Amino acid sequence: MKRFLLTLISVFWVSCAFAQESMLANCNKNYPISADNLYMLTLSSLNSQGQFEVIEMQSKSGYILFRTTNKKEYIVTISKEGSTTSSIKILPANSDFSQGTSIQKMVFDTIDLNIKNIPQKVL
Repeated sequence: MKRFLLTLISVFWVSCAFAQESMLANCNKNYPISADNLYMLTLSSLNSQGQFEVIEMQSKSGYILFRTTNKKEYIVTISKEGSTTSSIKILPANSDFSQGTSIQKMVFDTIDLNIKNIPQKVL
């Protein structure tokens, strides 16, 4: 019985670790544009949604801190991946993934929509 309980607990622990890893995978996205353009598109995306308040931003480091209407804070980090690609990471400021990744998906969808509307020679 003790062995069964230990096995059950270890399976539960491993499944929680995989769930957390899955959540982290949904918080990152790569884009085929420069980091500066992605930073500006992200700010535009956050401002266009009526439910986000930008608290702090640092353009040199590619960092944005914002708050949702339900008082959850998120950190956005934008980094250069190559000469023409960059990545964005949106994580909860307190590392609490209980809200899921719906905020990240909403921001990514808005950035995707804005990228489609920009003429290619600007990017």
